[in-house]
Amino acid sequence: MLNTIKSLVAKSWKNAEADLEPGRHFIDEEFVVRVHGSVEKLDDESAIPTVSIPLITTLAFFWDKLGVDRDEALVALREALHEAMSKGVKEDIAIKSRIEDVQQAVATIRKELIADLPPLHRAGKVITSDLTVELVPAGALALAAA
Repeated sequence: MLNTIKSLVAKSWKNAEADLEPGRHFIDEEFVVRVHGSVEKLDDESAIPTVSIPLITTLAFFWDKLGVDRDEALVALREALHEAMSKGVKEDIAIKSRIEDVQQAVATIRKELIADLPPLHRAGKVITSDLTVELVPAGALALAAA
């Protein structure tokens, strides 16, 4: 049960930012953690393994099939990255058309290739939206008890 509580506390605060100045901070605090509310664990599910597609390897094969050598590919990639970062999408109708072409190609690949990949097992999500976690300093408890 302790590991479950630890993981729920961590999940509850996963996006919380520490309000610290740069530098090393020494901490020696005692506190009580109060966890109350509800947690929902969804059923395990199957998922299409799109994140397991090796992007770098795919690009390497793509360049190879186009017959582009390393130097040409690097120049083209550098130019494309520079243009994407500096121009943005909204300024150029021609590039919007290319983006639509790429989106269509990706949709086709998803239908033809990715849909045929064996699904991966994924643990069910844990929803903590109704969970409240409070830290009460140990000194405050002693004062309240007195």
